[in-house]
Order: sequence, then C-alpha cells, then structure tokens
Amino acid sequence: MKPYTVLHTIETAGPGGAETVLLEIASAVNKERFRSLAFLPQGTWLPQQLKAHGVPYTLSKSRTWYNLMGEMRSLVQREGVDLIHSHLDDQNFCSGVVGKLTGCKTIATYHGAPRIAVQQGLRRSIKLWATRKLASQVVVVSDYLRAIFLESNFPPEKTHRIYNGVNLTRFAASEAAGIRKELGLPQNVKLVGTIANLRHSKGYEYFVESCRIVADTVPDAYFVAVGETEEILLSRLKDQIRELRLEQQFFFLGFRPNIPQLLKDLDVFVLSSTDEGLSIATIEAMAASRPVAVTRSGGPQEIVRDTETGFLVPPRDPSELASRIIQILQDPAMAERLGRAARADVEERFSLANMISAYEALYLKCLGGN
Repeated sequence: MKPYTVLHTIETAGPGGAETVLLEIASAVNKERFRSLAFLPQGTWLPQQLKAHGVPYTLSKSRTWYNLMGEMRSLVQREGVDLIHSHLDDQNFCSGVVGKLTGCKTIATYHGAPRIAVQQGLRRSIKLWATRKLASQVVVVSDYLRAIFLESNFPPEKTHRIYNGVNLTRFAASEAAGIRKELGLPQNVKLVGTIANLRHSKGYEYFVESCRIVADTVPDAYFVAVGETEEILLSRLKDQIRELRLEQQFFFLGFRPNIPQLLKDLDVFVLSSTDEGLSIATIEAMAASRPVAVTRSGGPQEIVRDTETGFLVPPRDPSELASRIIQILQDPAMAERLGRAARADVEERFSLANMISAYEALYLKCLGGN
C-alpha cells in the first residue's frame, strides 16, 4: 500500500518544546504507512534537525499569512499531501484554511492554552473559531488543556489528549556535561537548574527569588538556567539577580543542545512556570532520574505525583519552591528515591513510543485507514 503523505508544519523554527515534538513525530512515524514532509518558517535549528533525521522540508518565503497559505496550498497539491499536521495557534489556523481549500484532512495540535479575544484581540478569537470549525481533529497535550478547549466549545468527539513523549534512551545513561568545571566551580557544590526559554509564562522571577532563599540555607548551592533568552526580560532578571546579590551564584547558559548531559549535572530540576500546557523539560528531567520541584501551573500536575515522583508547589510562591529545593538538597536518600520513581513513571506514561502510537492511530482515524 502506498504510504500516506503527511505535511508537518509549525509557525516557529525552534528550538523549543513544540518544535521538538514535530521533529520526533515526523522522523519516528512508521515509514511504511506515512511519508513525512515539513513546511517551516525561516530559521536554522528545526531545519537542521529535520535534515539530520532525513525528513525533507520546505522553508516559507512569505511575510504575510495569506501568502504563506498560498505556498502551503501549492505544496499540498504538488506533493499529493493526504494530511496536514500543524502545531501552535497561527499555523493551526492557516492549516485549517488550506485544508478546506484543498480538501485535505487536518490535525491541529495545541501545546498551550488558546490565546482568546480578551488577551489578544478579536483577530485571535476569529482564528480560534476558524480552527475549531475547520480542523478535522484537534490534539491537546494535557487533560488540563482539553478542559479549557471544551470550555471554548471545541467538540469533545474531535478533541483528543495525547501526552508528549520523550526518547527515553537519550536520558538513561548519558554522562554529565561538566557544568561545574565549565563554570569554574568545585565539584562538590550543589547545582539547581531550570531548562526553559525565557518567556513571561516561565516565571523566571520566582525562580530567582527562590534561589536567594535557598542560598541563605545552603551556601554551597549554585543555580543555572538553560534556554534561549530575550533581551528585555534578561536585562530585568539580571537586575533582580544583582539586587539579591546572586551574581556569583546564578548563571544563564543560553541554548544548549546537550540536554540529557546537562540534566545529569543537576542535583534538582526546577520549573517555575505560571502557565504550562504540559512541560517536556520536566518529563526529560524525570527521564534522567532527576528529583524535580515544579509548579502546579496546569499540565505539570499530570506529570508529577506529589511527594512520590517529585514535588508540586503553587505558582508564584518562591518561598514554597525554595523549601522543596532545600528539602531535596539536604536529603540525598530522598532525592535518589524521587529520581528512581520519576524515571519509572515516565517510562510507563511519557515514552516516545506511546506518543507516536497515539498519533499514528489518530492519523489513520482521520484518513479512514486501518
């Protein structure tokens, strides 16, 4: 049987969680059943990754959404695309319209809460309404998000929760990256870290504030942040770090590709988000057997079993976050127990194989295959 052609598309080129999910799906689906192509905006990280995994892609030349849809329409017709699988708000809208124009089935995946009219204006609301009407199927990455979408009148019968999964083998036996040596720190210091691109929803200011509290109790604790930064937010955080006298203990490492190795360096992984669709970084930390302290910011409470596989704390509460970090740092036996339990739980619920299997089943449902 000729494989179905699936066009994977997204509005950004990464690096980031949604971009990583697209990469994993496009490269790991059964090649006998599905032929993967990608349509992307200009950028470097995701195209490079797709090339390395042997997934052909086309980069958009457009600067406007209507020209972009024209490019997509031509690509769909030229390549005989059977299914468009899109990610993130704007591209979900564009894919729905292109699907309607070409008669192509569409699956729209949302990785966070929809940006509704009150927050982003009428145009956003119209795009969300159009996606609700036009998408053949809609995927959200947590039950938390599914509840939000159902409240926004998305049909229950075509709104599915599929958890993001990670490639567990990458996090099983990785060697540490040597962050302490890179930063000129003694090998026996405690290292607390977060992995998150610098955005408002990541709650970095609360993480920094919690670091001051931790450092007052555990003087040999140091703190690192991994992810792409944004100039204005970074400047504000550096001012906060100076005000809290953390300049010698807090380090921004920027984007790093070697996440499994970096996680092995951490004594505690922290997520301080105020709103989170799921959190791939938390899943990755648990896959690396790291003890985690994360906020109840939506999706994370579906990942972490409080006190069993990590700690859950209220968002915007640096004091409670610091308390849990300190508890982990001061109790190595508990930290090891949490890390082992976290790895076992992720193996069962958040594997890449589980995610791919769920998407393949939805593809076939959408296309009418068996």
